[in-house]
Amino acid sequence: MGIGCNKWGTGPAKFDAGALEATYVAALDAGVTLFNTAQAYPTSEACLGGLRARTRRPAFVVSKFNSLAAAPQALVASLRDSLDALGAAKVDGFLVHFPRGDLAALADGLAAAVGAGLVDHVGCSNFGERALRRLHGLLAERGVPLRFNEIEFSLLRRKPETDGLLACCAELGVTVLAWAPLASGRLGASHANDVANPKARPLLRALEVVAEKTGRTTTQVALNWCICKGVVPIPGARTKAQAEENCGAASFRLSKAEVVALDAYALDGEGFYRDPDAILCFLGLRPPRLLRPLLAALVRVALFVAAALLPLQPDGA
Repeated sequence: MGIGCNKWGTGPAKFDAGALEATYVAALDAGVTLFNTAQAYPTSEACLGGLRARTRRPAFVVSKFNSLAAAPQALVASLRDSLDALGAAKVDGFLVHFPRGDLAALADGLAAAVGAGLVDHVGCSNFGERALRRLHGLLAERGVPLRFNEIEFSLLRRKPETDGLLACCAELGVTVLAWAPLASGRLGASHANDVANPKARPLLRALEVVAEKTGRTTTQVALNWCICKGVVPIPGARTKAQAEENCGAASFRLSKAEVVALDAYALDGEGFYRDPDAILCFLGLRPPRLLRPLLAALVRVALFVAAALLPLQPDGA
């Protein structure tokens, strides 16, 4: 598994470098060495680079090209900027963040980055099956394997499995990185009461039953379910306690019966870009119950407009 760094250097943690350093070290001490960042995360790359330099402890770093903001021809130059921020000569993984831009040009850029020694492994993020197969083929023509597809996947977003995207990735030899494996915090105990979707209630109860039976937290069970599906969950963590709890999910394995029991209640879900609950939890907002429906409606309208204008999350991804 890995650690997501999309909030590193922002919010309250922005003023507490010591807390983030403790988080980084705790993950490494637990044997978790993959850290996931992106050009679109405002201060994440620079923050991660500072921690690597300060602790002198290396990590496997995956970053992403901001394909929403830049043309494919800017990929290599933007990667060099990312390397400057990370304080590294090369990055372990570099992905196209969203399926936007000419795929042939993106494949050219990824192949050029590999050829220049700027990255070891390349991939994509938020790609559905059609775009994934196309990019995989284009890279193969250039002699470069497509190693990763980073997608949203959790007990509240099982769609990539039920729609066949996980099977496609397995067929192509593509490792799946799962962002929001805790459904933006909704599968952890601290946000369980913030889930407004009545269809999710049976799942949360089933999660609690399995957690009690295994002597683990609901967070750890939810992450381990992802691992049992053959994906690499990358939950966010900004404190040492969060890192230790998350990393503990890799120290055990749910039984087949426990996985099946959770499968029975798992939801395909609308995904982060279509679910107001996810947005509110991600932002840490807990509006009064009377105001929540109104705020959720406003968020849903904003998400609808964003989805209509931008390729944020194709069906199945």
